[in-house]
Amino acid sequence: MSLLARAPTGAKFKELGNTKEVSQKVEHLFDAQQSHVKVWREIKKYQLPFIGKLNDKNGKAIDYDTSHLLDSYASHCNDIFASGVMSGLTPPSRQWFKLTLANSGLQANHEMSAVLDQRHEIMQAIFGKSNFYIGCYQAYQELAYGQAAMGIFRDTRTGIRVEQFTIGTYAMSVGGNGIVDTFTVKRAMTLMQIAEQFSVESMPPGMQDLLRNHTYSADTYTVYWLVEPNRDYVNGKIGKRHMKYRSYYWLEGEETFLEVGGFNTFPVCVARYQVVGNETYAVGAGWYANDDVKMLQTLMSDRLRAVELMVKPPMQVSSSLAYNVNLIPGGITTTDNPNDVVKPLFDVNMQLGPLGEIVMETRENIKRCYNADLFLMLEQLDSGQMTAREVMERTQEKLQQLGPVVERLQYEFLNNVIERTYAILSDAKIFPPIPEELRETLSDKEIKVDFTSPLAQAQKLAGLTTIEQAFGFAMNMMQVYPEVKAKINPIGLVNEYFKYLGAPAAMSFSDEETQAKIEAEQQAMMAQQEQMQQQQMLEQAPNLAKATKDMAEAANTNQSVVGNWLGMPGLGGEE
Repeated sequence: MSLLARAPTGAKFKELGNTKEVSQKVEHLFDAQQSHVKVWREIKKYQLPFIGKLNDKNGKAIDYDTSHLLDSYASHCNDIFASGVMSGLTPPSRQWFKLTLANSGLQANHEMSAVLDQRHEIMQAIFGKSNFYIGCYQAYQELAYGQAAMGIFRDTRTGIRVEQFTIGTYAMSVGGNGIVDTFTVKRAMTLMQIAEQFSVESMPPGMQDLLRNHTYSADTYTVYWLVEPNRDYVNGKIGKRHMKYRSYYWLEGEETFLEVGGFNTFPVCVARYQVVGNETYAVGAGWYANDDVKMLQTLMSDRLRAVELMVKPPMQVSSSLAYNVNLIPGGITTTDNPNDVVKPLFDVNMQLGPLGEIVMETRENIKRCYNADLFLMLEQLDSGQMTAREVMERTQEKLQQLGPVVERLQYEFLNNVIERTYAILSDAKIFPPIPEELRETLSDKEIKVDFTSPLAQAQKLAGLTTIEQAFGFAMNMMQVYPEVKAKINPIGLVNEYFKYLGAPAAMSFSDEETQAKIEAEQQAMMAQQEQMQQQQMLEQAPNLAKATKDMAEAANTNQSVVGNWLGMPGLGGEE
């Protein structure tokens, strides 16, 4: 895990030339996503009307119109999914990750674990203080499109600041390892917002004149940001040029940059739902539910029309009453012909049961696409209505289906979140210094993240079950073969169990401390046994003295005292 991260420098590299090259690159990135935009538009139209900023085929912004929606079940399922992933992967109220050393030989070092636990607590506090959890929930909501992106930057007040990028405003590409390493976003900003974020000297002369003349308006300007791998990066060298990633800001249509800076850790964390091969863009739950959602809208339209026909059926009237019928409840229609009648044109007593069954079946399909049924069941675990084992038994198949998604979110998204945050806090010297005796040992050691969230633990529950089954088998074997006891390592067993649960280091003693406690207890027990033996000898001393006296007297009187003392009358007596 990198220990250095820098925010954009604010300096402009005039030698880098104009914005033509990066503008062309950004245009290419946005063109490459067009095959996905068509589906994104449908997802926004029918499922998530309030999430995302997308344009139609003519380039006109798609507004938040919901007049065409007859059922919001997909949006409801997406909220359940986002809430479920939030409480399952990044719950604000509990520990959801743990810092350990990648070197398995050093993981048992209790002092090192205590240092990492302290840094973990600081990171948890920073996450809670900042807008991190707000950004996470918004990201999980956008996963229905297939991917969600958020930037993590340094903030002097809260430690970090999370900026959410919504679908339709950004484009990206992956490196050779399949991980996103190039990201661009366009934002609408006012003149004052631009002046607050960037130096006035880097702004175009016309905008500088507006600022000097205090001419402000609500007009917005399109600002582009591109971050990509730095071709000039040299490991070990210090300076803006040699950071691992290069950052560019510029105004649309302008040839000069607003700002050029760099980062040593990639500042954008991208969550992706399901990726095929080395593709850049993923598919999400909204993709799988799209056909069912559109069918549901059609079914609801048919059901509403059928109900409307039943409530307000087409009427048949005579020509004389064609324009004089009062269909308002309680209304009166006058006629001179007693044969004039008003009646339904045809029988509209429809059977809506089969249609309702199809609607329920379609809704269940949508719920499964969003894994809403799984998260509703996990809520029962969280509320204590079900035990972890019961949930495991009932949801094993569903957890297996969701497992690849959880693994990708942990590997691609949350790992980068923690690494980026750790680098920012380390660079800002927020972490307390490492104790002198551990500095050399911890120097250049890779830090690994272990996830201890409810979803991660649900996946690990199978491992815990294996440990419990193995121990139970050994206990049963001991009843027949006591020598099996020598095979069991209780300390190692507890260590493995605690590791699966993600127990903090402060909860247990180190192996060295445990061994010292065992030896001390054994020595105390031996000393106690010796003391008890000495006490018994002291208590038996008067009896032994009396027995010796009796034996001496028996030698003189030729009486069988020894035989009587031993419970064998006649022993030693006269024959």
